[in-house]
Amino acid sequence: MSVQDDPSWSLVAEVLIDSVGLSKVFSYGVPDKYRSQIGIGSYVSVRLGNSRMRGWVVGLGEMSGQVKESLEFKLSPISRLLGGGPSPEVIALCKWAAWRFIGSPVSFMTHASPKNRVPSRAGGELDFRGCGTQFRLARGESLVVRIPPGHSRAEWITGHLGDPMKLMGQVIIVCPTQNAVRHISHSLQIRGFQTALFPEEFQSARDGAQVVIGARNAVFASVAQLSQIIVVDCDDPSHTESSSPVWSSFQVARARVEQSQRVVLLSSVPSVETMFGARTISLGRTMERSGWPRVLVADISEASVSTPLVSPGLISQIHAGLKMGVRPPIATREGLIDYDGVVVLYNRLGGARTLICSKCNQVVSCVKCSTTLMQTPPDHMRMGSANRREINKKVKQSLLIAGLTCPRCKEEYPTICTHCMSGSLKVVTFGIERFRALLEAAIGSEVSEVDAASEIEISKLGRVTIATEAVFTRFGSAKMVVVADFDHYLYAATLNAREQALSLLSRVSRLVPPRSANTGYVPIFIQTRDINNIVLKSAVHGDPRLLIKEEADLRKRLNLPPFGAIVRVWGPKAAVWIETSGIGAISGIELIQANEGVFDLRSDSKEGLLDLIAERRSIVSASGVRFLADSY
Repeated sequence: MSVQDDPSWSLVAEVLIDSVGLSKVFSYGVPDKYRSQIGIGSYVSVRLGNSRMRGWVVGLGEMSGQVKESLEFKLSPISRLLGGGPSPEVIALCKWAAWRFIGSPVSFMTHASPKNRVPSRAGGELDFRGCGTQFRLARGESLVVRIPPGHSRAEWITGHLGDPMKLMGQVIIVCPTQNAVRHISHSLQIRGFQTALFPEEFQSARDGAQVVIGARNAVFASVAQLSQIIVVDCDDPSHTESSSPVWSSFQVARARVEQSQRVVLLSSVPSVETMFGARTISLGRTMERSGWPRVLVADISEASVSTPLVSPGLISQIHAGLKMGVRPPIATREGLIDYDGVVVLYNRLGGARTLICSKCNQVVSCVKCSTTLMQTPPDHMRMGSANRREINKKVKQSLLIAGLTCPRCKEEYPTICTHCMSGSLKVVTFGIERFRALLEAAIGSEVSEVDAASEIEISKLGRVTIATEAVFTRFGSAKMVVVADFDHYLYAATLNAREQALSLLSRVSRLVPPRSANTGYVPIFIQTRDINNIVLKSAVHGDPRLLIKEEADLRKRLNLPPFGAIVRVWGPKAAVWIETSGIGAISGIELIQANEGVFDLRSDSKEGLLDLIAERRSIVSASGVRFLADSY
């Protein structure tokens, strides 16, 4: 039965179909039995053609009989009301996020929806087509708190919130990991705060729980009276969604707060983008320095050719840590491992490419901005693993290209070392299995191995464990951490490589004893080819301001985000979309081909560039094309 067939049906709902590929709004009639229950955000089942689809109600309106009679098509009814969903404010935020991060609103609506079915609430108003524009206006205060790695986040938050009886409005706390969610939630409950986990306790959050806490998705929690959002360790990569569309929780939080609200960003090493337009405070220089552990940096070139990465200094430091004795590992209340052994961080499960000079043994980096230079991989590097095994090892490590390019500032270089001008360069590829075998032989002891897929048996962990970055979600503490090849992070081909490298060291610092502890050994030992790098100086002195100032000056000089705008476009149909849309020929837009099928769009105006991309995507289909705003 259609709305036209039954004139008593006068309420019409606009439904956003729950399909990233479709992502369109269609109108449906609301049956009388759902009239008192359905509202903005309700999750419903509808018929679309011959298919049954689901979607969110993003608009409600009355339709007179005269208007219904004038329709040239039949309006189908909503088949079923499935439950409640995001509030109108959060739906508007999702619409803004789709514009800001160049994706579909459906992707963000999924993050904002409850995990389990909750009752639907009637009413609400929303202009879905134009609702995202409100988040472009001047927003509430942004406060960056530079908190050292050794200082308790839970302790700072409970002190910041104060007396639970005097807390005004609702607070959203966004954590990088589920372990952090459990720990901070437990601390708040002990202090008497009423908490709700998101999305598991969606209804409690909607009903007014004092503190709504969760991982990255919690920034989209539906609350009635938001007062502030606290993002814990906003520099942690876990705050950034890696799948398309790529988005960061701290950016959403800053856009969400209104004039009477505030966003607080906790970070040991706040990025230039985090601090842009924000007020920054610290806990004091003395407390900040003491909150970082002692760090020792060594030159990786000391290692011999036959045992790369296994330098005499590394062996000496591991033995120094083990000499103090090792307690058996135990499981903590949060489900982590309290480990008293040495962790060797080496985040390379497979192969990895870094250009090294055979003569001076330095990483080949850009003279202008110090970023590692990139080259187009030879054909043999793009082969499958089976074919690659047949290639001679020496040929595999040779450089078969005509030039090098800086991925950050796009400066081009000939195939020579930028330090000593030697033309003898090599590609270093080194897997974890070989490194483990070399390390075991060097220290004369069995080495355990931990990665994200490992099933850890605590009783079988040795005194030394080689681990990927999974160590941050599996271990709660360690006696000592060795970063075997820091250049892997320091010279990563990303826009924020140096900031993420220091962020990694801050996460390592939370595992080991603080500077004040009399350990008899150095808790963090780092191997690198660039011992004077500003990132390492910041870690040694426990002062992230050293890197922040240099990075801000560099970005401003090169017109990089947040001072300029960059959108990376790639995918199997990226070249076709770039040509068909004509976006590269528009005045004020600089088009740079970063690689085959990879393009960078640069502009002085972020909003102007995003508006232009949104306009062209509405005209030319972007199927098979991915976008990444302000990063690469």
